[in-house]
Amino acid sequence: MPVSIQKILKELKQGLIKLYGQRLKGLYLYGSYARGDYREGSDLDVLVVLDDFERAPIELNRTSDLFCDLSLEYEITVSLMFMREKDWLTADKPLLRNVRVEGVPV
Repeated sequence: MPVSIQKILKELKQGLIKLYGQRLKGLYLYGSYARGDYREGSDLDVLVVLDDFERAPIELNRTSDLFCDLSLEYEITVSLMFMREKDWLTADKPLLRNVRVEGVPV
């Protein structure tokens, strides 16, 4: 994985810890960067697991400054997906199965 991607993930994790503290239960890179088959223009797909939250759009709004700043600074689209911890542990959806298999903990 390119050093710049590792740096983005480190900064993203630090920002999310600052924002959520103990509510942040997990952070997983998935998609082409996790598989190693990324190419120019690939986005950075990250699953954010929180203890609980009301609605994902609210969390996207809450974190928009963080991921937009990283996207602009590193010229890559950072795509966040939010998931409740209970759903991460119990839901059986194709995307989640995929993240569990190929996802890289951050």
